[in-house]
Amino acid sequence: MTLVIVAIIAAIVLVEFNKQQKAKVSDNSPITFDVQQAYLLKAAEYKIEAIEDHQKHSTGINSTAIENLEGELTQLTKAFEKGDIQLKEFNLKLDALLNNLDPVNFSLAQAS
Repeated sequence: MTLVIVAIIAAIVLVEFNKQQKAKVSDNSPITFDVQQAYLLKAAEYKIEAIEDHQKHSTGINSTAIENLEGELTQLTKAFEKGDIQLKEFNLKLDALLNNLDPVNFSLAQAS
């Protein structure tokens, strides 16, 4: 009889301990980080740097094309910062901008 009472008390203690551990894990849930989002964000950073680098080092391209590219990049970045477009769509549009660059003067392996 004593053994049954001790087993019940031990089970109750284990259940309470398990509840406490689950509460600790759920408290840290906002800290979880989506790895795919991190890669997409890093890829977007590289693409923006590549476009800006192309703007600085472009030769033989008229200034209107550079201004158009700069305007599109600024508009796209502002839309992303305001939350009007998602990260995946932002990356796709950056890819489109990269594809419009002069491939003879500039080459880049795109990361998606």
